[in-house]
Amino acid sequence: MKRNMVLAVLFVLVGFLSAPAAEIGPYDQAAAEPDGRRIFDIADNFNRPRKDLVVVARMTLKSGDAVSDSRNVIIKELTDGDLSRFLFRFTDSLKRGLTFLTIETHGPDNDQYLFVPAIGRPRQIASQDRQNNFEDTDLTNEDLGGIKLDDYTYKRGSDATLAGQACFKVTAVAKADGARFPKRIAWFDQKTFIPLQIKVYNRDNKLQRVIVAGEVRPVGGIHLPFKTVAKDLLEDHTTILEVVRAEVDSGIDGLDFDKEKMGAAWKEEF
Repeated sequence: MKRNMVLAVLFVLVGFLSAPAAEIGPYDQAAAEPDGRRIFDIADNFNRPRKDLVVVARMTLKSGDAVSDSRNVIIKELTDGDLSRFLFRFTDSLKRGLTFLTIETHGPDNDQYLFVPAIGRPRQIASQDRQNNFEDTDLTNEDLGGIKLDDYTYKRGSDATLAGQACFKVTAVAKADGARFPKRIAWFDQKTFIPLQIKVYNRDNKLQRVIVAGEVRPVGGIHLPFKTVAKDLLEDHTTILEVVRAEVDSGIDGLDFDKEKMGAAWKEEF
């Protein structure tokens, strides 16, 4: 899906709580493929602020059980018709000022740019690098808004209960033969369409990454997970993102979402 933390993960996790769930009937094996795509389509549009979103969060990186780094993060989303723009900036640590911009498009790829203060200009992320890890975390560039729904095929599985919530279970398989992570299985909360768990498999069909969203709370008419954990099982490395505060439709500056202004100061502070 296009929005997954946090993004992905947080970017994917906002929405109104009304009719869309009723569009999905009981599990029917004969309708598993169209239902799977429909669930991803609903989640992609269901979880969108009317105007904008600002999230202030703390990120903790762990190698095994030991904390290897901690970073403060500001995440911003701007709704532009049926598309969105996302900004992700580290505000302290050795990564201070590093900024990542995703611009959703109607084309085959979303545009993504990385700004490193020491370099002083944005670098565009190549499409073949979308599944590379983002800045030592257990999230990929694709997780930060780079996924295109048309790049995958979908199949709904039997419904399941996760963390006490009824969930739609859908398997997405990449159409591209060379995908680093060709398969992911997502469990969407049937009420909020938040993916409470995503399992990501590598080319050897081994489960490599698990992303879990929890502490879901309503914020200004939408819902957000206030804690997201992404773990690379093979590397024994974990990324934890914990929301400190969030504001919806607060009227943020749309000029910040220009790739030529990625190094500019923000009025938002940690």
